[in-house]
Amino acid sequence: MTAYLSEKIRILSFFSMVLVVFLHGQLISISSGYVLWIQQFVSGELTRIAVPLFFVISGYLFFQNFSMPLIPFFQKKIQKRIYTLLIPYLFWSIFGIISLYVMQQILPVSFFSSKDLIANYDIQEILYAIFIQPVGTYQLWFLRDLFIGVIFSPVIYWGIKHVRIFFLLGLFFLWINGIQYFVSIESIFFFTVGAYIALRYKDCLEAKHLCPFVYCLLVCVWVVYCSVLAYYKLGYSYHCLGILLGIVVVWYLYDGVYSYLNRIKKLQEISTYSFFVYVTHEPLLTGIKKILLSISSSSSSMILIIYFITPLITIFISLIIGKFFRMRIPKIYHIISGGR
Repeated sequence: MTAYLSEKIRILSFFSMVLVVFLHGQLISISSGYVLWIQQFVSGELTRIAVPLFFVISGYLFFQNFSMPLIPFFQKKIQKRIYTLLIPYLFWSIFGIISLYVMQQILPVSFFSSKDLIANYDIQEILYAIFIQPVGTYQLWFLRDLFIGVIFSPVIYWGIKHVRIFFLLGLFFLWINGIQYFVSIESIFFFTVGAYIALRYKDCLEAKHLCPFVYCLLVCVWVVYCSVLAYYKLGYSYHCLGILLGIVVVWYLYDGVYSYLNRIKKLQEISTYSFFVYVTHEPLLTGIKKILLSISSSSSSMILIIYFITPLITIFISLIIGKFFRMRIPKIYHIISGGR
């Protein structure tokens, strides 16, 4: 992998993480009018490319240095993902349920529904919340599904090698039709897209694409398309096409703005905290939202202000905490961030 592509993946991962925080920061349930449309446009459409892009990058990184023989390759990769995915997942899942419990003891009970109170959980529900469906840090479902994709990576490799493009098209058909099984088809599909690129079209990611007119055209088409989706509330398949278009736009847009991003030295530093911000932004984001809503008016303008500033405050606090941990307790930070 070239230094340019490595930096591109790191910056786009950070950008995707920012989108995820804005996605989770939505206040659609208490919004109406133009405030509702803005959130449906941003959180409902634009930010939806973030997690699929994460999976594409993950699939590519898993297979980008593929080598024979098969068994040692997959054994080494899966063992490494236990350290980079499974251990952080378990740590932050336990941290999330404890944090939510503490938050429920501090904030008024009216902030939470009775079914969400951790104090009412029995042992089976607690174990389920830790290992299967995290609460508090619900964003960990990404690590869960990613690890499942890693476990099934030999099957994905077999499909790409023997069924070729039809294997990818089959997953695409399941995804665009909303057909789900025990694991998110979206997760498996985009992980497979990354794997397919790494195994068959690796060189296309190494190239730089420099055509400003095309960048502007793609961005305009994507933004207009997403605004139409948000306004008319078109069906799921149209939403899926918007995700595909958005991933292509963001990937190639980076090449167009690289010279500007390269001047922002601070961006290089904070982008290394992408994973830490991702795993810590909840329940911090929810807590900040609830506090700001409780001390402000319920006007449309105030809801919109809270919608935009809460993710920014959350990211800033997470970066401060992450930098403190990395400087003061680097060994612990190394473990809970999966060595990142």
